[in-house]
Amino acid sequence: MTQRDEGHNYRDSKNKAQAYERKQKYEAIIDMVIRWLDSNIDEWHDSYDTAFLKNNLLNNTDIKIKNAIADDSRDLKEKIELALDPSTTKRQIEDGDL
Repeated sequence: MTQRDEGHNYRDSKNKAQAYERKQKYEAIIDMVIRWLDSNIDEWHDSYDTAFLKNNLLNNTDIKIKNAIADDSRDLKEKIELALDPSTTKRQIEDGDL
């Protein structure tokens, strides 16, 4: 094996290692986003829940805002999960056809 071949092998293995690290990083980022969305979803409150209203100083507007964020987070989480499904194609994701 020539020195040039060894250099190519080194570069190829380095590129593979970097691709593997990138994949691991993307998976960690997706997990982080899902946890963030879950925490937003957990903030959803039924505005008719009198026990919640009695024990909280939040006014109705704050509840509506938190519920809107929770609903939006729930929708985004569902789209991410659909996009991660192995049967979903890249084209479907790019077209927003989830």
